[in-house]
Amino acid sequence: MKDYVYILQDYANEQNIEHNAMAKEDEYKVEYSKKQGVLISLVETNRLAEDEYFLNLKSVKFVVEGMTEVKESAIHHHKKGETFKHLQFKLQAKKETIRIDLEPLDMDDYRRCIKGFLHIAKDIIIGEQETCKIKEDLKEYFFSDKIDSLLEERKFLLEKISEADKLGLITDKSGKSLDKERLLELRKETHLAPFFNYIDK
Repeated sequence: MKDYVYILQDYANEQNIEHNAMAKEDEYKVEYSKKQGVLISLVETNRLAEDEYFLNLKSVKFVVEGMTEVKESAIHHHKKGETFKHLQFKLQAKKETIRIDLEPLDMDDYRRCIKGFLHIAKDIIIGEQETCKIKEDLKEYFFSDKIDSLLEERKFLLEKISEADKLGLITDKSGKSLDKERLLELRKETHLAPFFNYIDK
């Protein structure tokens, strides 16, 4: 039997999580769109036929020069053709993709990384609440109280990101390793800073 990954449902607010079961995909999702112009979603997808897993965080941040900038963070793996499980950040307005290849992980360590990603996603979503002046408690909207138990998994994920940096496995879309100066720039991005907090200023 295939080892599909289901983690979001264990840490999400059960009143707000949706489950969409399809022939080729199984998806769990928490989405907030109660304030006009704001859409924040946390989506866990298992593509059953391809044996692929994704956990995506999407948020809408500011309207700049008439363009809505969508930032997407994801942790996922593809068992066919890719040996590394990885984190990926898409900065749509800049047409930029940042990828972090995590060293080969067994499934237990991969699950720890996903849980660490969820803990960081919590902080990013709380930041969106402040930035977008949302009165509703988004931490409570998205997550159960169990989310706070994932601090050690967050530290574990940050250690893996730090190791990837040392190995030159944080790259741009072309596969070129990012230098420290660019990583420090990314640390200034509100949505990315929590993933790069291991870097000395």
